[in-house]
Amino acid sequence: MPAIKKNDEVLVITGEYKGKKGIVLKVFPKLNKVLVNGINVRKRHEKPNKTNQSGGIVEKEMPIDISNVMLLEGGVPVRTKRIREPGKKRIRVSVKTGKAI
Repeated sequence: MPAIKKNDEVLVITGEYKGKKGIVLKVFPKLNKVLVNGINVRKRHEKPNKTNQSGGIVEKEMPIDISNVMLLEGGVPVRTKRIREPGKKRIRVSVKTGKAI
């Protein structure tokens, strides 16, 4: 189970978009990939359909490997771990500060 979830703010740490920040739109846990708003944008040729009646060349965000992004907590990139609190579910915790995310 990845430590990054939908609607988390992340920082890209490697690759073409290194240093850019974005919000996670979707997580693909089986593929270990995430879809981040405004990151890894590619042009795709699409046929006309009900949602895109004109068709043509469309810019789409493509998934990026989950190891290439880092969770942001208060604008600072943090590593996370999962701990189980007594009588509760697992929660994400910052490794450095120990605070729940």
